[in-house]
Amino acid sequence: MKVPVSWLREHCPTDLTPEEIAVVLTEHGVEVDRILRPWQGLSGVLVAKVLEVTDHPNSEKLCLARIDAGGEERRVVVGVRNMVRGDLVPYAPPGATLPGLDGPLEQKTIRGETSDGMLCSPKELGLSADHSGILILAGLAQADQPGRDLVELLHLNEAVLDIEVHPNRPDLLSVVGVARELAAATSGELRPLDSTVNEGEEKASEAATVEVLDLERCPRYLARVIRGVRIGPSPLHVQVRLTACGMRPLSNVVDATNYVLLEMGQPMHPFDLAKLRGPGIVVRRAAGGEVLVTLDEVERELTDEDLVIADTERGVAIAGIMGGGDTEVGEGTNDVLLESAHFQPTGVLRTARRLGLKTEASIRFERGIDPEGVAPAAARAARLIAAWSGGTVLSGEIGVGEVPSRRTVSVRPSRATLLLGVETTTADVTGAMARLRLPAREAGEVVDVEVPGSRVDLEIEADLIEEIGRMRGYANLPSTLPGVRQAGGLTAEQRGGRLLRDALVRAGLHEVWSLSFASERDLALFEDDRRSGVAIANPISEEERFLRSSLLPGLLRAAAVAASNRQSIRLFESGHVTRAGTDAPIEQDVVAALVTGPAGEGWPAERREHDYLDAKGALERLMAEVGVADWSVGDAPGAPYHPGRSAAVLLDGKPIGEIGELHPSVAHAYGLEGRVAVFELRTEPLVVRAGAPGALRSFSRFPPARRDVAFLVDRPVPAGAVRDAIADAGAELLDRVVLFDVFEGDPLPEGKKSLAFTLDFRAPDRTLTDDEVSERVQAISERIAADFAGELRAG
Repeated sequence: MKVPVSWLREHCPTDLTPEEIAVVLTEHGVEVDRILRPWQGLSGVLVAKVLEVTDHPNSEKLCLARIDAGGEERRVVVGVRNMVRGDLVPYAPPGATLPGLDGPLEQKTIRGETSDGMLCSPKELGLSADHSGILILAGLAQADQPGRDLVELLHLNEAVLDIEVHPNRPDLLSVVGVARELAAATSGELRPLDSTVNEGEEKASEAATVEVLDLERCPRYLARVIRGVRIGPSPLHVQVRLTACGMRPLSNVVDATNYVLLEMGQPMHPFDLAKLRGPGIVVRRAAGGEVLVTLDEVERELTDEDLVIADTERGVAIAGIMGGGDTEVGEGTNDVLLESAHFQPTGVLRTARRLGLKTEASIRFERGIDPEGVAPAAARAARLIAAWSGGTVLSGEIGVGEVPSRRTVSVRPSRATLLLGVETTTADVTGAMARLRLPAREAGEVVDVEVPGSRVDLEIEADLIEEIGRMRGYANLPSTLPGVRQAGGLTAEQRGGRLLRDALVRAGLHEVWSLSFASERDLALFEDDRRSGVAIANPISEEERFLRSSLLPGLLRAAAVAASNRQSIRLFESGHVTRAGTDAPIEQDVVAALVTGPAGEGWPAERREHDYLDAKGALERLMAEVGVADWSVGDAPGAPYHPGRSAAVLLDGKPIGEIGELHPSVAHAYGLEGRVAVFELRTEPLVVRAGAPGALRSFSRFPPARRDVAFLVDRPVPAGAVRDAIADAGAELLDRVVLFDVFEGDPLPEGKKSLAFTLDFRAPDRTLTDDEVSERVQAISERIAADFAGELRAG
């Protein structure tokens, strides 16, 4: 919710700066995400008076305007001719800056005529999307002073609070709601809105009718009628505020409803009364297959679960979401029927989600609006429409339904003391409620609080205790332990999961969190049980309508985003996956990692791409840190892995996951080029088998004895198995084994390969002799011959 500070101060006068207001609100539970200044790039624009408009001698479309810019005459070339002598217009002289333009304006020659700057349209000033003509400054106090700064005149130095509104606080989706919070936090004044209406003699009930056929989905519907409106632009200060709040100014009538929507949080809709057949309003369920063209000119097919606003013959709006095009207010509208209603939140939510249509109205109705505000908001909007369009509000309202009675919630000061950790008296409770404008009365050992319709979040005692804490200020609540004995600490599974994450962070990977949903494309990557996804009954989006069965798609999407910055990408994630089971879905904890892009950046990093060995290095680091030593790799797992650059990860000979490079077609489908290496493991076997990490040992001060050896073995023999055999045969004197070459082909026999290793021998207490080293190499050679029928080629 975007709230201009000047608008907020109208309802809650305060001398606090925007930054101080943001701090106060945030400390009391209303999170201000940032402070915006929409017209920060606008400067130097002045009010000018048009003295004369003449034809451009060298162009049929252009014209010349002679203006008074504050005691100094200027001449500018203009592309439109909607201004006349005596009009006041915005003038940007050379040196002025406009939003969206690079650098200040300069004097230019256009078709042979010199232009000292330019006259501005609303779009060029950032006020609206209107670029059809020059903005005429009419109806503004002190605007008749040429040379006055436009930013000061229109308050375009406005600061706007961008507030993060949680789903349970729909009252904060209004300026009045935020002002109420600011007044409570500062013990300040909250000024009431003026909703008085000067009504005409004709009765509204004689001009239209209202009938509600579904009081469950629409418990309250109210209409007011305004006759004799003249459609035109709304006042400039209104356009400025709507734009600052992210809304597009349209016309005086529509802008009035949007203005009250932002101010009071009550969505409303104006109908052209002449276009309503009857004329009357009928609130009913849609007929299955009924079609309605909404204001965005999209034809939408409805079901019998959708609630529509209709006239006596056809639907004219989707209740709580968007109006229809057939009864839209526009040029030629003279009489307006103004709708203000209270719709059931869940019904609006289901319809909006099914249609994929989210609007300012639906956002508020989905969360729950104040049923007590339906009539005051209608009166306020009718008052503004009449003032801005010259219309007359007919006498009375046309209403169906009643305002629900307020609920009462009791709070015990003793319970508040226990939950807040600070002594809370009855006076503290009633004082906090008074600041929040919540009527409260003492009733023995409890305080009964009357909850207004605007606070849909206050349902139980704990909700009110939270309000007491907010009014005290979260920063003023002491840090105390609850007076309850509890063991605390982490479970074995939690400790194991944290150990896995810490190990991968130390391996140089960055943790990401992705959503727990998957698309059909994500499931189609696999050829095992991960291909059968568990469907969600109420998916957030139709595309991602399954629970994820693997973490790899989420990592791929995160890597694609990071790749746009051309970074070396090293990511991991741990979390739940869900796979289809025979009787019920099976949920598992897994950990996955992904590396791609350059292995190093900058000089003197090695110029190569991440590959399988980088992923295996991270996996080895993970296994070493959790103390799992007896793991190995097995056969290639299949899709989505590259068949020649992947393997199964085995623990006690049983697969617990996979490691390898993804097939290039898979990486390309997710927007990644080059090699993409990943691994994904089930965490339960690792946590169960986790032991102590490798013990530290003293580093020998004696030099190593290095030997390079090469063995001729059959091509299918894994290099890792040979390395493990060498390490075992070398015993305690073998300090390090490194595979540095694999060779196949001539002059080796067919079906054979050569594996070359560097062996470092070292003793902790002496320098090894050649005989000792040769003895170990001989033992290693015999072991390789016995286990793999290998032959020592060199060593």
